[in-house]
Amino acid sequence: MKKVLALVLAVMMLCTMAFAVVTNPGASDNTSNSKTWLPGETIKVNDSGIINKNPNDQWTPATVKSINSTNYSISNLKYQDGKNLVESVKFNDANDRVDIKLKQDYTKTTTSTLDMTFTLKGKKVGKNAKPDNIDIRIYGSVGYKLEEKNLLIQPDESVIVTSAVSSQDGKTVSNVNNTSAFATGDGLLWKVGKATGATTDYGDLEFTAADGDTDIEVRVYKDDKLYLYNNTDADGDVLKAYADTDADITFLNFPGAPTFNATAKVYFYKEEGSYVYGVKDGKLTEINAKWSDDDGAFVLKTRTLGNYVFSDKKLSVAAPSAGSNNPDTGANDVVGIATALAAVALVSAAAVSLKK
Repeated sequence: MKKVLALVLAVMMLCTMAFAVVTNPGASDNTSNSKTWLPGETIKVNDSGIINKNPNDQWTPATVKSINSTNYSISNLKYQDGKNLVESVKFNDANDRVDIKLKQDYTKTTTSTLDMTFTLKGKKVGKNAKPDNIDIRIYGSVGYKLEEKNLLIQPDESVIVTSAVSSQDGKTVSNVNNTSAFATGDGLLWKVGKATGATTDYGDLEFTAADGDTDIEVRVYKDDKLYLYNNTDADGDVLKAYADTDADITFLNFPGAPTFNATAKVYFYKEEGSYVYGVKDGKLTEINAKWSDDDGAFVLKTRTLGNYVFSDKKLSVAAPSAGSNNPDTGANDVVGIATALAAVALVSAAAVSLKK
């Protein structure tokens, strides 16, 4: 029985060793050389970039291969701080690196600390030497301070912009896409305030979107902060998914998905008989935009602006998203632990069997 128990303990130790993190010699917790990233940015980890556990660690693994899913797996992903800042961690095999995609946050006005570690666990491929495990630490700050511009409620309850940004008809924000003072070149953060003489804490805001064919009308309230930037950038997944339809497809995107405290009316001045869809994660969705003869437009009532697709032909919303895949966020940890536990369970079962 003692021999059996010794065997069980030995197997458990092997399982633990198989999934242990290799600590780089000389590693310390010095973070004086931290970096700064913007929300939405991709941190690129390769064998010539951020490869040490921390900025002062000069240790280099003896055997290093191209950083891709053939030679390595991502394991032991841990966050000391800033987990909510990261959207995905996965291999970019085309460029031999790991891409850490940061979440885009258009309401972020302060910086936050990102402190994360993970291990590139070497795989043995064929008869080639197995690369050493590489511990990686990403430390720095994520964020920026958006420059705020004022939207002032007027005595007549219209809302106009201030500063040097132009307005139209006394209340139409014609320049919500101004890029001159925004850190990432994606517009401005608008803060609703009150002009002298205003007697209410709300007003009616109107503006025209980047495509020139979409108008938005909505009531806004004092102290609302709105990221209204929008663009007409094409969604590559949608274009690929419907490449065989010969449809004329255009786009309107509100990447910050601004949400209002009242229901907005969105007027899409497109041809009658055309089609208006929403788009999410590269896939079309149905939206309740109805044609109005009185307005000569499709009218959508919503509290949140999103991404829209316009087509001269009907498109199937069931069409698959081209090139979609699930991000690798360290699932190998779960697989490794499960494998180890399974091995222990098998050995334990064998011990019980031998006892009998």
